[in-house]
Amino acid sequence: MSLDVGCDSAQPSVMSSVLKTLRQQTAPELNFLFTIPPAETPVGWDCGWRGHEHAFHAFFVARMFGAAADLRTGDFAILSRLMPPLATLEREPKHAWCSVGELTPVDLSITFAFFQNVPQLRTAITGEGPNGDWQVRYAEDDSILDEGFESDNEIVFIERQIDAQSPAALLEDPQRFLPPRPAAATDNWLVIHGPEIHAQIALHCYRCAAGGGRSIRNRATRDDAVAWIAGNYPDARAEILGLIKA
Repeated sequence: MSLDVGCDSAQPSVMSSVLKTLRQQTAPELNFLFTIPPAETPVGWDCGWRGHEHAFHAFFVARMFGAAADLRTGDFAILSRLMPPLATLEREPKHAWCSVGELTPVDLSITFAFFQNVPQLRTAITGEGPNGDWQVRYAEDDSILDEGFESDNEIVFIERQIDAQSPAALLEDPQRFLPPRPAAATDNWLVIHGPEIHAQIALHCYRCAAGGGRSIRNRATRDDAVAWIAGNYPDARAEILGLIKA
């Protein structure tokens, strides 16, 4: 698949193509690499979505296709009669997502694939409105939680901060945005593969979407997939910056 975005990134048809690419090509790659089963922690349930990592790479894929994009952090609240409430309110770290063009939230991370007896999303989240049996809503303060909800299944995003760091700074040090992995984590890929790994993953996702890369979802494990990416995308940081400036 190839997208000709360039200076026309504000055109609705082009933005629609970028968002479709993020949903159909980028989200499955990132879900395979980053999504893990939910687990209970001392501060509540960790849904296993790794929102910061999904947002980081979605941001760079959108920028490489020429679309305006930024990174945002905040809270989510998942409200459904079929499961206990899930939320990041009054918790750290917060969740993360993107704005692409003027559309927000763009969140490729949220999935209920590991949750039993819960309605599934129809597609990765790119904007407000119905998504399968869920209703996605967006706000900039907590007052939305005081409103009545018409749907039985609600996903609420509450924006807290827009990240203003440059792509070059984020590529130089991804942990300016990405939270550090726990010391005992076996998937601390910055330690295993070096500081270039997140640039390499972003470039891999872009090339898959643009038609010049191969999906890693047929790999036996995500560790195998990341090792393959680490060995096949040299100079990823410089190439990404070149694509963004082109």
